[in-house]
Amino acid sequence: MTTPTTADTCVALDGPDASLSLPVDTVGISESVSIILEPRDVPPPAALRALWLSWLSGHINLLLPALVTAGRHQSTDAVLLADTAAFVHDILEHGLPEDPQGAYVQLQELARTCRFLLGLATDLAREPR
Repeated sequence: MTTPTTADTCVALDGPDASLSLPVDTVGISESVSIILEPRDVPPPAALRALWLSWLSGHINLLLPALVTAGRHQSTDAVLLADTAAFVHDILEHGLPEDPQGAYVQLQELARTCRFLLGLATDLAREPR
């Protein structure tokens, strides 16, 4: 999905090197999450689930490392981020369940996690440095 962005739809995250800035397309990520969380009567086909998993994997792999290295978290946030990273890496390592309904539920959990990470990234970008 290609979404045109403007400066107010992107968030700049600090990278491990303070001179690096990582623009995040908040609109594109939000739209991806909304598509995946849209109510459905039947689970989407395997090919679509695989596409959605690749979207979420890309979004989360962009957001999570930048949040972990930002280092401006309270200790409770750091623990939450570590637990979230472990949850996400476990799912991405093992893949989605074979059962279509189980796979769709797993995708929805990842989408909600991605939405949480995007919110945290947006909050951190707005904090004074």
